[in-house]
Amino acid sequence: MAPALAATAADHAALVRSALQGDEDSFATLVQEFAPRLLRFLAAGGLGHADAEDVVQETFIRAHRHLARYDARYALSTWLYTIALRLAANRRRDASGHAPLGDHDPAAPAERERDPLADTVWAVARRHLPARDFQALWLRYAEDQDFDAIGAVIGTNAATARVVVHRARERLAPHLQEHRP
Repeated sequence: MAPALAATAADHAALVRSALQGDEDSFATLVQEFAPRLLRFLAAGGLGHADAEDVVQETFIRAHRHLARYDARYALSTWLYTIALRLAANRRRDASGHAPLGDHDPAAPAERERDPLADTVWAVARRHLPARDFQALWLRYAEDQDFDAIGAVIGTNAATARVVVHRARERLAPHLQEHRP
């Protein structure tokens, strides 16, 4: 039977330590917790479902291979999102910049009920925002990440991440007004 999902940074750090000592169930627990979140993040950002699944798999392969490099002072999610984002960028670049829009609805995962308006919001955001702005908004509102974590993933500091989220909301607002019932 698989261990229960970890919920806190301390739990994640303990699972990482255990995995480093050879406990594959600990790493499997981390995969079980983070894989669906990473898949939604990548698919919401416009990566096709098959490509998003491949990137998530490669993310965990690299994370497992380099687990000793993980710095427990930072959230594990930050490290994993950063790996996934870089791999997704490489995949898009390797595909000559033609990333598929995706065949997967990231806003309607089986394990999470979604408000239909949320689907519209994310679809509008994906169409009208630059990738970095979309990623920052997703991490803030879909994943409830703090600005330190968002900054680390998008390659900046917490203050700039806060500005990116604020400006993205401002850019998105007029487009959402157009979609109001």
